[in-house]
Amino acid sequence: GRRTTSSTRGMSAEEPASMAREGSQGGTLDEYGFVVQAEYVAAYKETSLLQSERRATLREQWKVLTRELREEDRKAEELAMSTEDAVKAAGHRTRSARKVLRGPVVHGIPPEYRPYVWPLLCGVEKARHARGEHVFPGLLQRCEGRERNRELELDLDRTFPGHPLLDRESANGGAGIAALHRILNSYALYNPEVGYCQSMNFIAGILVIMDVREEDAFWMVSHVSDSLLPNHFAPPMLGAQVDNKVFKVLLAKHIPELERHLTSLGLDTAMVVSQWFLCIFCNKMPCETVCRIWDLVFCKGPQAVFQVALAIFKLCEAKLLMADDMGGAMEAIRSFEMACFNADELIETAVVDFAGVGDVGRMREEAMPEVQAEHAEYRRRTQNYQMQENIRKGKQALKGVGATLSGIGATLGHNVERAKARADKEDWIGQMKKQASSASNTATSSFSSFFNSVIAPPPQPPLGPPA
Repeated sequence: GRRTTSSTRGMSAEEPASMAREGSQGGTLDEYGFVVQAEYVAAYKETSLLQSERRATLREQWKVLTRELREEDRKAEELAMSTEDAVKAAGHRTRSARKVLRGPVVHGIPPEYRPYVWPLLCGVEKARHARGEHVFPGLLQRCEGRERNRELELDLDRTFPGHPLLDRESANGGAGIAALHRILNSYALYNPEVGYCQSMNFIAGILVIMDVREEDAFWMVSHVSDSLLPNHFAPPMLGAQVDNKVFKVLLAKHIPELERHLTSLGLDTAMVVSQWFLCIFCNKMPCETVCRIWDLVFCKGPQAVFQVALAIFKLCEAKLLMADDMGGAMEAIRSFEMACFNADELIETAVVDFAGVGDVGRMREEAMPEVQAEHAEYRRRTQNYQMQENIRKGKQALKGVGATLSGIGATLGHNVERAKARADKEDWIGQMKKQASSASNTATSSFSSFFNSVIAPPPQPPLGPPA
């Protein structure tokens, strides 16, 4: 992941934000406080110098643009409208802003204007009016109670670790972590079917670092989950599988030689683009490049996600074609991500070379039935496998019971035999005792008769005169 040691919240609008700075603990920091790895410092400083030369002109342009947009907001706020009219008016302002800013966002939005422009492009005001202004405050009250997401809490400290706005040990880190928790836990309560999914923390983390208001950040997370990347975060995450299929079709269409080469290496592009899509490219790339991508995506919608992904493969094409195994290809892509400080080249390639990606919404709809069928087949096989496993385990259990019963039977048989032997022995002893007793009685009787007849004296005549 990206290492951080400093923040740029509160940066002056006149300050050349892209100028490299030295961190308090050593190392070169980018304008957002992320540490630039040593091997990329030279490329970063060179790109920063080129960007700083046009920052002043860019800021003046956006100063005028945002003044006009804020004036429209002010006029809308002054009108007394029903909820339905307020929703329509907010939706109109978002559509108008996307149309007006379609060209300027290609060159990037200055950092100080993103906390206002991003929510506008994502339709935050429309969502707030449509769902109710009480929604987020009510969710915050629930967050303050016992309704907490334990999985989310484990990920808080893993979100850009070391950044002073997201590091509990820094001066502002506790407040940043608390804000991140409120944003994500509120969304998990708001949309329990989706709840919290890993990678949402990185999206919300960038919004916190960019100083987007918490309520605006909450509605932006909702916009990403519900509109930009539908079905990406809720199990079984069919949306991610759909977009993987759509991207494979686009890669084969626009960069066919590269697609064939990657296939020959056994590299499934889903291994790469799934991570890009889930966090909208913010897991590896430099923060300014990520923000430039988000400028484009929030304005143009899902189409821009695929344009940027194609642009990355296009800019890596030469090195990828030289790779002779999957590991070499993956390393080429990862190295490009880490060193992609030239956001201008990436964005220009995306919007010019891949302007004709087509209707992504329609392509998603066409791919969904196949994905659903594959998922149904996967579930069927999984259930069959589980059933077979249960049968196998049942048979093993029965064998074990049989063996146990056999053992018990053998033990009982042995005990019966012993008991029978003991009974037979006791019966024999009894018979012997009876025989002995009978013999003893017979001998006693015979002896008595013998004694009485031989040894005993003859009977004496009775006393007195004879009769």
